[in-house]
Amino acid sequence: LEVSNSSAFSTMREPEEDDDYRVLLAGKPDFTRCDNKICTSKYTLLSFLPVATLEQFRRTANLYFLIMSCLMALGAYTSLFDTSVTPWTTAGPLILMISVSLAQEGSADMGRHRADEVTNNHRCTVLRRGDEIARDLHAERD
Repeated sequence: LEVSNSSAFSTMREPEEDDDYRVLLAGKPDFTRCDNKICTSKYTLLSFLPVATLEQFRRTANLYFLIMSCLMALGAYTSLFDTSVTPWTTAGPLILMISVSLAQEGSADMGRHRADEVTNNHRCTVLRRGDEIARDLHAERD
């Protein structure tokens, strides 16, 4: 990690291939790096189902009941051993609980997407020094 100091601001980051370090100056925006969008949501439309499902099975109780359901299915549908109950007695409540958790997580993430959209489209006031305003009026931007 490299540390670059300028005025009252400093930044720590990994060096990039095209430069040795990055200097951030107060009042001097860097339009070449990134936009200023806020993203607090955890999922996209494509990543929601796999990522949220894996996140549910990080909980030991959900993983335990999944393993028990698989063992019960082996006993019920093969000749390895006999089981007195069907695997649906364990898998049914597990599927119900995970479905409710996924619906709740999806609803919360949709709220985060909406809040991000409102925040990113909110009007703001940019404070600049007088000498920069005249220079920025004549500057070319993308």
